[in-house]
Amino acid sequence: MRNFLFLLVIIPGVAGVVIFGNAALTDWEQLRIDYRAYEEVLRSTNDLPTLFKAEAAQNIQRINLFADGVWTLLSAILAAIGLQGWLNNSKS
Repeated sequence: MRNFLFLLVIIPGVAGVVIFGNAALTDWEQLRIDYRAYEEVLRSTNDLPTLFKAEAAQNIQRINLFADGVWTLLSAILAAIGLQGWLNNSKS
């Protein structure tokens, strides 16, 4: 049972935290870049199509960052549940 929990729950959970956490950090940096571009467009022009495109670009990054954060947290929960079961199983 210990090996089952370790192989099918803990390792994928930790791997998910690493993979999705890295993706979240990448998306965070891209969001900062896109938001700066959005602010520059906001200050420099009154052209609505350009403004809508810049806003859409930063909103896309916000959604991507949110999704990566959710997957990171779900992976951490999976790893924590598996680790809890693994530790409780080793005591008995």
